[in-house]
Amino acid sequence: MSLKAALRPRENVEDADWLHLTEGEEVQWSGRPSRFTILFSIIGGLLFVLGGIVGTVVLQSVLAGQALLAWVGFLPLVLTVVGVMIVGKTYLEWLRLLYVITDEEIYVKYGLISRDVTQIRLDRVQNTGYEQTILERILSFGDVRVYTAGTSTEDLTFRNVPDPERIKSTLTQLLSEQSRADTTTQPT
Repeated sequence: MSLKAALRPRENVEDADWLHLTEGEEVQWSGRPSRFTILFSIIGGLLFVLGGIVGTVVLQSVLAGQALLAWVGFLPLVLTVVGVMIVGKTYLEWLRLLYVITDEEIYVKYGLISRDVTQIRLDRVQNTGYEQTILERILSFGDVRVYTAGTSTEDLTFRNVPDPERIKSTLTQLLSEQSRADTTTQPT
């Protein structure tokens, strides 16, 4: 896989080598945390880059002809490098997290090169919920929590996902369908 391919968000998650769909299993939803969650870091990084470029131009013109202090004009380039690193790290952190809901399982994948994949069968899910702060409601993102049978704490959280109410509704619908299917296949 090329670096360019690794950096591009994968739109067709069904082709992912870490996602093992059974025959007839379909992806119902997949996504990453909301882009709003990385917006401030990206803007901050870009401000560092802009500050470094402007600072370099200004200092080069102010220090023109002063051989001893000419190297000082390149110090703002450090801001540029830091800004690029902030933007790159923020984007890669966002890109490395992917959530997938199929009609049989829930997956959370961390990592680009190394991977950590958590997988929970829907028949183990006992309850779901979602949470949004006021700002998250305005920007339409929040956390979706998944609780599995036999535990009193959440087992999985989709953090900062767009439209958490829709995701929770998708899970609830899948759980209802599975519950109906389970009751029709049980012997009486």
